[in-house]
Amino acid sequence: MKKEHHNAELENQNIADQDTQELENMLEQASREAQEAEISPLIVKIAELEKALQEKEEIAKNSQIAYLHLKADFDILQRQTDQKIENANRDAKIKIVKKLIPQLENLRKSLLNLNDEQKESTMGKGLLMMQEGFYKVLGEMGIEPIASMGLEPNPQFHEPVSMQPVNDEALKGKIVQEFEQGFVYKEGEEVIVLNPAKVVVGS
Repeated sequence: MKKEHHNAELENQNIADQDTQELENMLEQASREAQEAEISPLIVKIAELEKALQEKEEIAKNSQIAYLHLKADFDILQRQTDQKIENANRDAKIKIVKKLIPQLENLRKSLLNLNDEQKESTMGKGLLMMQEGFYKVLGEMGIEPIASMGLEPNPQFHEPVSMQPVNDEALKGKIVQEFEQGFVYKEGEEVIVLNPAKVVVGS
């Protein structure tokens, strides 16, 4: 009788343990499902945010590229505009000076034809001051006379118009007279001949 009672207790205990285990399993499953129910929307939201971030990054990248292209185009246009303005200013200077060159040449020849007494006269000094004033203004504009006397003719700057016999061997092949003064425009490394110097070469 006692044995049967003991067996019944064991069976009841086993049933209770099974029920407890099932309950624990159910609770664990319910907890897991609850966590998944809470986490799943977050995972979806994170994925959506990551996608949106990638799209924004792509837009930002494309915008940066577009900005760089636009800036490069602007810089090129700015340089071209600046260059056109510089060229226009230069061409305007050259045009004006070319019109003045004949008057400058007349003034130079007038001074060369003055004797010593005339050079010291009021008129002579006035003409000299006028010439110096012209040269000063031209220099400020980047325009200089072409050096000639005693040099070998340079086709870029000199135009020989005649030959002149000379006794000094050192002057043969050299410029011995400046028939007409030449001028150049200089800006940095750029040199533009406005008019070549017309010269006489020793022979």
